[in-house]
Amino acid sequence: MIPLNLVVSLQSPVPAYEQIKVQIKALIMSGELNSGEMLPSVRGLARDLKVSNITTIRAYADLENEGLVTAVQGRGCFVNALPNEIIRKQYLAEIDANLANVSAKGKAAGLTLDQLKLKLEELFNAN
Repeated sequence: MIPLNLVVSLQSPVPAYEQIKVQIKALIMSGELNSGEMLPSVRGLARDLKVSNITTIRAYADLENEGLVTAVQGRGCFVNALPNEIIRKQYLAEIDANLANVSAKGKAAGLTLDQLKLKLEELFNAN
């Protein structure tokens, strides 16, 4: 088990369990947490983040429902091997969210769809 450097803001409008889930998910998707690695115990993580056990349980349950981790009774919570399809779906969801944001900002800036497409092509070809 590796220590997680998670940050939870209790003043954020985003619930604490969601903040935990998103940060752990990012660590898994980026490969910083590998298949088979054990996550901190529910109590340990709750103590470190100064949140309730229920908050941590909810975050872990959501990660398990998404197929990213498996909870083993009495042993802990472990990172699953990610099939390419899960990774692809995650990337597509992020792309959709980012494109929605770009589209709204493009409209606000007065860009036409063709101008926006041209900007995307330039970025796509530059990488």
